[in-house]
Order: sequence, then structure tokens, then C-alpha cells
Amino acid sequence: MKTLQRFCKPVAAVLLALVLALGALLPCFAAEAAPVLPHVDIRGFMNAAIYADQNDPTSDQLWPLDVKRILQAAGDCIPSLARFALNKDYDKLTESIVPYINELFRPLMCDEHGDPVVEGSGAYLYYPTYDEVLAEPKLSFSYDWRLDPYVSAARLNDYVTYLTDTLGFGQVVMECHSNGGVVMLTYLSVYGAQRVKSVCFSASAIYGAGFAGELVKGNLLIDEGGLNEYLLSAFDNNERAALLTGLMEALDKAGIISSLTSFANGLIEHSHDYLYKKSVLPIFGNWLNIWAMVPDDDVEAGKDYIFGELMADEDVDYTAFLERVDAFTADFRVQREAHLRAVNDACSVYVFCFYGYTGIPITRDWTVMSDGVLMSKDSSFGAEFYSVGSLDEFEPGPGISPDGKVNGATALFPDQTWYFKHCRHSLAHPDLDAMAETLLYADGQATVETFEAYPQFMRFDRLTRTIGPDDGVVTSPLTFLQRVQAFFRDLWARLIAVFQPR
Repeated sequence: MKTLQRFCKPVAAVLLALVLALGALLPCFAAEAAPVLPHVDIRGFMNAAIYADQNDPTSDQLWPLDVKRILQAAGDCIPSLARFALNKDYDKLTESIVPYINELFRPLMCDEHGDPVVEGSGAYLYYPTYDEVLAEPKLSFSYDWRLDPYVSAARLNDYVTYLTDTLGFGQVVMECHSNGGVVMLTYLSVYGAQRVKSVCFSASAIYGAGFAGELVKGNLLIDEGGLNEYLLSAFDNNERAALLTGLMEALDKAGIISSLTSFANGLIEHSHDYLYKKSVLPIFGNWLNIWAMVPDDDVEAGKDYIFGELMADEDVDYTAFLERVDAFTADFRVQREAHLRAVNDACSVYVFCFYGYTGIPITRDWTVMSDGVLMSKDSSFGAEFYSVGSLDEFEPGPGISPDGKVNGATALFPDQTWYFKHCRHSLAHPDLDAMAETLLYADGQATVETFEAYPQFMRFDRLTRTIGPDDGVVTSPLTFLQRVQAFFRDLWARLIAVFQPR
């Protein structure tokens, strides 16, 4: 018996030591055997909340704007609007309402260097634990959309390094939307893609946004036809589409859209320079991220107008700001395509382009095919499109959309770019999420031929509110009755989801 005890004790000690050693190594094995990699999602311009203290989400929230403050500013403007109704004096109206507008946006302003006037303000970024990532791999990366993209890229690098190195996941998959594409490509161009398995550029603004170019060039002029078209189509992917679109049609027939356009253009025409110097530039002009979204051809013209003409007599030194704008041009704009090709060589790349709408009606080329915000040619990385309303079509063939409006063969990555008809820029949809995840987690580089369910040309069905392959069937705009039916169909589905036993 004693002999047996003497034999068992060392064996038990060895076994115990092995158990403890394996227990210490479990997190490492768990990281390697994780069911999915972290999915870093980078949203678009003005998406993240901005706090007075970026490290404290309980501090004052600077963005989104407080409803009470908005209502207060609107109420303060009523007397000025009432006087304008009598005297039609645009100059006095502008001078009286600009202080209220500036006060409303003042916490979001940046100085002449491009840094926030509220020191320490910014977007709060939560760092999840390992178990939290396993429970919910899709993570939202929050960044301060006012700042230099290189500042946001450095923050993204810290975040990705935390996930891959500190938590031990090794790699991540990344998805971006709109301005998030600027941040992601800036990160990849500076820090490389060694920690990235795959990336998806969804309606990405890395080639710029036309409205930003018009803004910095001072070309604020609303086209009545463009505004009418834009508003009438603005809600077709919204769950309240039936009611909202019906309302817009009624406003148009009543002449209210025309009146609003005339008022806005009259205000711009009579008080353009004053508005720019006293309000537009102080609020938006010092956001470096706005300049990062200006199309290449508009950068110098915008600099000449704002800093060489409009602000030439102001006692403000914008040298440091302009140096940062020029640095982004030299490091990002000029080398954009080279950066994209380098990323494509290092990891799997997917591009989602939305189309089927006119652009924002302040742009001179609002009829060019877009997703309602970005020109589709830009978000597809170079594909050729016919404009909205054009009767021209590309000859049928490989890479040509069923409606003949898209030549997918002309994109930078023709076999890795998908086109979604009747998907608006800001559309959030589970079918899009499912498709992006399928591609991002695929083994190796998937193409438009890899998955039968995801051919190159897709379409949003406005009746069933689903996204699927584009079968080429021409659909006319929904009637008011169809929009009402779709609205109540969505409402019923939501009620079923809420009350269904889990």
C-alpha cells in the first residue's frame, strides 16, 4: 500500500502540473481556435458620437446635437424670420441668425490648425475583452470625423494591435462605409495589412464626395429639379417610405419645394460671402476630414477660394492647416491607386457600389449616377456609368449590368466589385451584412463568380425589402398604395418579432 502511495504522489504532482500549464495556455489555443476573427466596422462621416472628454462617455455629448439646443436656436430665429417676411432684407436676416447657428455648432468647431476648440473632445472608443469579442465579433470603431485621417488611422492601428496582439486573435477582417473608407485606407497605407485578413469597401468615399468639393469652392446653389428628384426618392428604402414619400409629393404639388428652393438660393445669393466667412468656414472649413473627402480636382480651387480669396484679409495664420491638407494630398491622393493595389496584394479585397439615384442637388453634376450621396463611378473605383435618365446603354456582355447602365469591367478590381441597384448610400440591411460577412470570412480571395447567391449585379426589391440578384426585370416606381402596403408589411413583421416567444 505504501509503495502504491509513493508511486501515486509523484504521478499526481506531474498531472497537476500539466493541468496548470495547459490552463495557462488555454487563452492562446482559444485565440487560434476562435470561431471567427474580430470584424472591425468603420462607419461614415458624423456617425460617431462626440464627447467633451473623449475618454469619458458620461461627459457632455457635443454630437449628435441636443434636441433642446436645436429647438432653442430655431425659436431664437423666429423673430428674424418674421421680420424677413415683411422687409425681404436678406442681409439683416443673415446677420441676425448666424450667431445662433454658430453657437449651436461651436462645440464642434476646430481651430486654424485643425484641432478641436474643445480640448480633449472626441469619440469614445471601447476596448472589448476577449470573451466579449467571441460573443460579438462585429466591433464598431469610433473615430473623430473632424480630424486629420492620419490621427484616426493611428487610433485604428492601436485598436487593431490590441485585438491581434494583446487579445491574441492574430488577424482581423475590416469593413468600412463612406468616409470610413478614407480612415481605413489611410491606416492600411501607413501601417500595412499584415494584421488584416480581408477588407470590404462599401460605398467608400476614398475618391472623394462631390458635395465636399462644391462646399469648399463656395458653389452652394440648390437646383430645384435636383432637390425635387432627391426628396421624392430619398425615402424609398426607409421603413416609413409610404408616408414620407406621400408627404413629399404633396409638398411638391403645393409648390412648397419650389418656395423653399427660392428662399435658400436667395439667401445664398445675397449673403454668400458673409455666410461663408462668419459661419460655413468656422464650422466646417477647419475640419481636416472634410478636406480629405474633397475630390482631387477641387482641392486647389477650394484652397484658392477660401484661403486665397475669402480669408485673405483676415488676421489668421492657416499655414499649419494647409500643410496638413497638402501632406494628405502627397501621401494619399497621389498614391491612392498604388495603396489600393498594395492592399489587394496583401489581403482579400471586396468593393460594394450602390447606384440608381441622382446626387445631392447642390452639385453641378447631380444627374450623374450616384447612390444619393457619392458618385457611383467613385465608389466603384472607376467603373463607367450612364447618367440617371439617360437612354444610352452599354452593349450587353461580360461585366455589363442587366439594365445596361454599368460597365463593371472598367473598375479597378473588376472581379471583386459588386453593384447594388436601388440601394441608397446610407442603407443598412441584414442582407448586405450577411453578404459582407460571407465574403470577408471566405477562404482566400472570393470573386463575383465564387458564390451563386452573390453575382456581380444585385438589386434592392422595394416591395419585399430584400436584396438579391438583379434579374433584369424593369420595375416602375412604387405607387402610393404599394408604399402603404410595404409600410404595413414591415410594421406587421416588427410586431411579430416583438411578441413572438423566444
